[in-house]
Amino acid sequence: MSALQIVGVHGIKQGSAGTTRSLSERWQESLDEALDAAPEGAARVVMTVPSYQAVFPRTPTRFMRLGGPDGGVLSGDTPIGKEEEAFILAALAAYAPSAVEDEASTATLGERTLTPRIVRRMQAVDRKLGKGVTGHLLWFVREAHAYLRKEETAAAVRATVAKALAETGAPFVIAHSLGSVVFYDMLRRGEAPGVTTLVTCGSPLGWLADRRGIHSEGEPLTVPAGVEWTNLHATKDVVTGCAGLSRFAAGITDVEVYNGSGFPSSHDVHRYLDKPALAELIIKAHTA
Repeated sequence: MSALQIVGVHGIKQGSAGTTRSLSERWQESLDEALDAAPEGAARVVMTVPSYQAVFPRTPTRFMRLGGPDGGVLSGDTPIGKEEEAFILAALAAYAPSAVEDEASTATLGERTLTPRIVRRMQAVDRKLGKGVTGHLLWFVREAHAYLRKEETAAAVRATVAKALAETGAPFVIAHSLGSVVFYDMLRRGEAPGVTTLVTCGSPLGWLADRRGIHSEGEPLTVPAGVEWTNLHATKDVVTGCAGLSRFAAGITDVEVYNGSGFPSSHDVHRYLDKPALAELIIKAHTA
């Protein structure tokens, strides 16, 4: 039996330092370990993870110092405009709705580019989710904004993934973190023909479901005909809102997994890739 071709769509931090070769090798290693441990027997797979770092802007937020004496301030970052500020505030509020009413603090993170409103909300969300959590989330939220609001950038990212799909003929896609946003965008645009199995991991589509640019407000997520969509979400992964996606679409199957109690390790792609549930889906697709 020939090997099952799988294309991975990576999230932000992995792509900032990884090449297609290095990303593919690391994902392949994690999948092989999970498949070797599967009681049903190992399936042969070929993992391709196209890096889009060359087309995605290297925003200064990628070099944020998390924690430490600076408390997560940004170094040399570009100013945040009103539209991006509104996006960040709404995103943080979606992660911790009750924190919106708890923004009394007037402390700042130094004379940097974060606006006072963002600082207050970060502090309020930290009090709900844990100290330092919003430092990590802000990195993600700003990069998500860059994808959703800059069509030229988004088109280049999608083209990178589409090329890998065309070259490999992969019917199976694993999309992690922002990668799930990218691939859902491709699905709704009809840019992923031939894909019959989708596994999303650590997906933020729950809080992005009603955001302009990726979905229509008030409508369910769309699962294309012929695509089997399984979503893995870790109990302590705050990027997912610690919840699944099935509440947004009847055609999505949620599988809750445990990646550890700490964040951001609970969001780590390799902790998702080594799960038996994913191995079972791969074996099913390989033997179909």
